[in-house]
Amino acid sequence: MKRNPVPGCRHHGRAPRLALASALVVAMLAGAGGQTLFGEYRLSPSADVVRLSSGPADPGAQAMLEAAILFSGADAARATLAADAGRLRIEEAVALARAVRADASIGDAGAREYQLGSRLLALVHSHLSRYDEFESRIDRALLEGRYNCVSSATFYAILARAAGLDVSGVVLPDHAYCVLALEGRRVDVETTSARGYDDTSKRPEAGLAWSVGGPAGGTGTTARGIIALALRNRATLAERGRQWAAALALAVDAYAYVSAGGHDESTLSLLVGRVNNCVSALMESGRWSDAVELADRAIAAYGPEEAFVALRKVARIVFLTDALRDAAGREALALADEAAASGEADAAWLERAYVWAYASLADERRAEGDHLGAWKVAAAGRVRFPASGELARLEDVARSNWVKDAHNRFAALYNARKYGEALDVMKSALALAPDERILLEDERVAREAAAGK
Repeated sequence: MKRNPVPGCRHHGRAPRLALASALVVAMLAGAGGQTLFGEYRLSPSADVVRLSSGPADPGAQAMLEAAILFSGADAARATLAADAGRLRIEEAVALARAVRADASIGDAGAREYQLGSRLLALVHSHLSRYDEFESRIDRALLEGRYNCVSSATFYAILARAAGLDVSGVVLPDHAYCVLALEGRRVDVETTSARGYDDTSKRPEAGLAWSVGGPAGGTGTTARGIIALALRNRATLAERGRQWAAALALAVDAYAYVSAGGHDESTLSLLVGRVNNCVSALMESGRWSDAVELADRAIAAYGPEEAFVALRKVARIVFLTDALRDAAGREALALADEAAASGEADAAWLERAYVWAYASLADERRAEGDHLGAWKVAAAGRVRFPASGELARLEDVARSNWVKDAHNRFAALYNARKYGEALDVMKSALALAPDERILLEDERVAREAAAGK
């Protein structure tokens, strides 16, 4: 089981992903299927998220506050208290913006905007009291003053938007911070520190080369992306408790909310990872058909993303592996043919599948007493996979059994003094295996007996 490192400013980095088991390993697993998904795994955003997503691509401060409280998972009573506290902070930010912009002593308009960004950070920290790396909920920041990089960045983004500043963010595997665009100037805001305004030394990636969208290892995101970080963190926590469906629902909501303001690679990655984990968990519990269904539903909902298509392929192969393990004879061969026609399986899997199918079908023929049929099946398999040692051995055994059966039929007729019939049996057998020593000897004996020697 593969897990990502635990983020330092928890938990907005990628949530842990289960490693998809290979089909060849899963083929040896046992499990009971037959369950159905019903509404167990939600791939559509909640009604509240749909409503919030339908607003402007760059929502106002009040709408951001509402989303942040919802995404924090606060109960109704706390949500109401947090909303009241948040409205007061927004009013403070608006009043501060008016005062700073009216203060000509600060300098020109650009200087005043720069100063406003700094004072907003001070305003945020006047209401924060204790850093807690696990605390990403905005209600906790507003009501108890507890915060981490996620909740403080959310708090700052809401007030910056209320003050009319152009705010966005950068997300790293274990950190997040805000970015202001001020008259062509970029200002990074390390919101976990009251002294983090335009101070790159406060950030863990200080000194790294910048790339498009943020520093090396970082991903730029919109204000919506900052607000949705709480959902990402909650998804991580849910998966730590193996609550795969709950984590998926949170990822679905995060992607719906952020993507409404434009494509966001990080929330898409979160969604893909959570689908991956749910499909993997279904496979681990032996629910192969449900795993395929969930992958199909993800493709139907979000399009043929490469990761979803690959995930469906693995789930489908695991499903076929399980079905093949329980199949026999023609059914097994039909499943192998189905996998070959679909192009879903690689050459190694197909060879293993056909070895199983041909061996099973040959054994059926042998059990029915049709040794020639068993040999023909094994020979067909060897023609298809000439390098397979297993099919070579299967053909050798099937041919040997057929030879023994032909000899036994000859012996029964010979002992009954039916020499002509015994000779006919040998002639027919030698037409198929003219170099078989036992058959040649039987044919000689039968011919001599038939001639009266």
